[in-house]
Amino acid sequence: MIYYFAVFIPAREGGYSIAFPDFPEAISQGEDLSDCMLMAADALALTVEEYGKARRELPPPSNLEDAQAWWEREREREDEPSGIDAGRPALFQLFAAPEMDATPVRISVSLTKSVLAGADQKAKLLGLTRSGFLAAAAQAYNPMLAK
Repeated sequence: MIYYFAVFIPAREGGYSIAFPDFPEAISQGEDLSDCMLMAADALALTVEEYGKARRELPPPSNLEDAQAWWEREREREDEPSGIDAGRPALFQLFAAPEMDATPVRISVSLTKSVLAGADQKAKLLGLTRSGFLAAAAQAYNPMLAK
């Protein structure tokens, strides 16, 4: 398993911005540390998924010293960092990158006829196969919205 550091950057208005030194495209934000943990894991998972789709190799993970040096360089890029609460320190948290194995696996699922017909109809409207639609639906599911 590969682990990457997320940097939780304190925001002046409260909460945190989230950045990954090794993935400039993986950014998010959260209202509190609990929210940030979920958002950071999601941002990393989505980024790793995109790397897998593009068949890009993941970058080597930074160690803590490198992540801290990245944050110092980012802070120094602006004379007056906008939106950053300088009174609170940035926090560094390791996150496990999900596996990138894209090997198809055949499964068997049981659905009612009406649910299957609805899935097939939606797949056709989106130009997807049944398998592609079910995979997209599973990837798009957000447990935070289901509460």
